[in-house]
Amino acid sequence: MIATSPRRVTVYIVDDCPLLCEALVALLNREHDFEVLGYSTDSDDGFRKIIELKPALVLCDVELPGRGAFTMAEEVLSRLTATNLVFFTDYVTDVFLDQTLRVHASGYLLKTERPPQIVQSLRAASRGEPCFSPQVLERMDYNPTQRRYLVRSNSYLLTLTNRQLEVLRHLARGESVKEVAKSMVLSERAIESHKYRIMQKLGIHDRVELARYAIREGLTVP
Repeated sequence: MIATSPRRVTVYIVDDCPLLCEALVALLNREHDFEVLGYSTDSDDGFRKIIELKPALVLCDVELPGRGAFTMAEEVLSRLTATNLVFFTDYVTDVFLDQTLRVHASGYLLKTERPPQIVQSLRAASRGEPCFSPQVLERMDYNPTQRRYLVRSNSYLLTLTNRQLEVLRHLARGESVKEVAKSMVLSERAIESHKYRIMQKLGIHDRVELARYAIREGLTVP
């Protein structure tokens, strides 16, 4: 009887740094159980390629050009139920963690992790197991009754929907309503409506103060 080699875990990477993408491709393709299908540097191209290729595992940053990392993740995981997704980024904030849990991603890893730990964590994620960096776990509690992690935070940003958070992230970067609409593939009227609801929920009615609050709460990097 001829022995067959175990099936490799297919991976797709989405990060706006091509150099990092190439490094991750080299790292994972050296492993006998991973096969990287490719990478994208923005969330729109990433979404199209992931839907087309149907990888078993997606590795992506939390801040991406285009529709946004969390919008992409939510759409991917709702369509490809057999795919697991892990966020891989430079920093951690409560709102990013909350969005990670909302979209049912498998984990949140920091880029400061050593390569062997990254590989080990991604193996766990490919099996459907949660994988979080130690610094990330310090910000969360595990609820055994609900069998899920919860973020320890009182930030009002956690009252916003994922779509509202993505709109606010774009606005905080100084984008106009027209630019946000184009990036998120929505109408300008829809963006204005989201902006109004965001301001109502947060009790902030000044565009500049809204941006300052979003940056202060870690929704985006100044």
